[in-house]
Amino acid sequence: MILDGVVETARLTIRPFEPADAAIFVSIFSDPDVARHVGDGEPLSPGDAELWVIRSGENLKRHGYGTGAVIARSTGQLIGWAGFARPKDDHEQVIYGLTAANWGRGFGDEIVRALVGVAEKHGIETVRATVDRANTKSIRLLEKHGFRLRDRNHGGDADVHLYERSQIK
Repeated sequence: MILDGVVETARLTIRPFEPADAAIFVSIFSDPDVARHVGDGEPLSPGDAELWVIRSGENLKRHGYGTGAVIARSTGQLIGWAGFARPKDDHEQVIYGLTAANWGRGFGDEIVRALVGVAEKHGIETVRATVDRANTKSIRLLEKHGFRLRDRNHGGDADVHLYERSQIK
């Protein structure tokens, strides 16, 4: 269900970021297992985390969707992030990540299913995802939800693969 920028699944709520979330993201990215699959593989600085929160809010206001905090409904704890990035001159990209303690619990499946639903609701015909080629679990998850490999060396980086899903049936 999607209400006012909030997405709910059976066990998760994806809500707009709040300013206090930036500090939690710095902590999440301090785990090398989490950071290695995101961006340049380095921990997230406090300034970058704050900017991420601000820009995500701006995207939500401008487009009606963006990236937000993933909250475990059973505990109320922030356990990750999910939503859409908007690369310049490109299709929207789904992005998601969880604390390592929450890997392998089926949350990723709930997140990707929900994000595909948001894209359909907003009439986004094509969504993409970039993924580290070593992140086989994320690759399998994307493929399960209809994403197909489009570019093995996206942006000239041999470690980054681009997956794409067309909403047109």
